[in-house]
Amino acid sequence: MRRLPVILFCAVFALSIWADARILGSEGHAEDWWSRIYGFFPLYGFLGCLATIWIANVMGDLWLTRRENYYDSKERHE
Repeated sequence: MRRLPVILFCAVFALSIWADARILGSEGHAEDWWSRIYGFFPLYGFLGCLATIWIANVMGDLWLTRRENYYDSKERHE
């Protein structure tokens, strides 16, 4: 039952890559080998966004979160 969203996501992703290749086509101005791969830059951008989200999540867990009783600690002087 949980496989359906994953299958739909993969199908939509593949369809978007195919549409990008059909609509934009080959421009013939590729300077690097990765510029000639259809869908490379959308995939690169998507993976870059995932990496940014993951890094922000890790930084939030390590640096930003505090203990539950952070403000009510016994070390606090009144």
